Amino acid sequence: MANRGPVPSPLTPRQLECLSRIASGETSAEIGEALGLSKRTVDHYVLNACARLGVRNRTQAVAKAIGDGMILAPPP
Repeated sequence: MANRGPVPSPLTPRQLECLSRIASGETSAEIGEALGLSKRTVDHYVLNACARLGVRNRTQAVAKAIGDGMILAPPP
């Protein structure tokens, strides 16, 4: 089978943004303020990202997204 390039992310750009910010240590409230969203909306994006990634919580979602190359690990 021919290599067709990278597999597209199952996550939306907004879900990826939220996970990247969580990886950097921001809370849902901080992410919401920065993006002009409510904390509840951010939590909804993260919950849907968890479902799409097949994980149970935001920590696992961040770890999977980093491991699969969807987001970059934050600097130490």
